[in-house]
Amino acid sequence: MKLMRLSLRIPLGLTIAVSVIGIVVFTKISSQTGALPMTPFILWIIASIILIAITIWSALGFKGINKRP
Repeated sequence: MKLMRLSLRIPLGLTIAVSVIGIVVFTKISSQTGALPMTPFILWIIASIILIAITIWSALGFKGINKRP
């Protein structure tokens, strides 16, 4: 069985964990109070986008870094 590269597994795991935990937390907060706290929500969105970008960058194999003229 072939495993994913470690450089892909770590960002992918972090991305999934942060996304799922954020969805659960903000769903619970929204169901109790009816409103979302905007500052933590915006920070969570930004962190999720950054982690998604790092995961995609890792999946593409860091192209451009290893190529030196």
